[in-house]
Amino acid sequence: MAGAPASRDWRRFLGFRCTGCGNCCRGTVVMVTDADLRRIAEGTGLPLDRIVRFVPEDEANIPARSSWWVRFGDGRAVMALRHRAGGACAFLDAEDRCTIYDHRPVTCREHPFNVTLTDSGAVEHLSISRIVDCPHDWDGHLTRGDLRSVVRWNERQSEAYLDRVRAWNRRRTAPQTRPGFLRFLGFDA
Repeated sequence: MAGAPASRDWRRFLGFRCTGCGNCCRGTVVMVTDADLRRIAEGTGLPLDRIVRFVPEDEANIPARSSWWVRFGDGRAVMALRHRAGGACAFLDAEDRCTIYDHRPVTCREHPFNVTLTDSGAVEHLSISRIVDCPHDWDGHLTRGDLRSVVRWNERQSEAYLDRVRAWNRRRTAPQTRPGFLRFLGFDA
């Protein structure tokens, strides 16, 4: 089941419960922000090269005009979680569990939902993403407040990161390298 279709009665999606299949952690590009990267590095003690990778245009299914593209001297790429051979997230263990769960990217916390908020911040619409097959259950107990908090967190964090990407992409003085971008974000690369 690729995910339930959107419904006028979106409140039923508040009963969603993840079954821990790990499907969303395979074959997807999980774009990360500098705040995600910092939280993972500080929480795990792992060096950046074990956390992040830069996915080039020919490997990412992201719109050409997306603000997430970072310009380098050899082309564009998006910053994402590292993968193992075969396309699984480097942080997915043999039991299909996230080994960085407490430090995971905010986009992972929002997945698998597509959430629309009103101007006042109320949940207006909710649906389940169809990115991957999701054999979920319906005995969960999500709250609109929790969803709203995660969506707002993701928006704030993404907006701040994309401001930094735009500033980087406008630079013309320094060589545009991946380690240089990480240093620009405040990391020792």
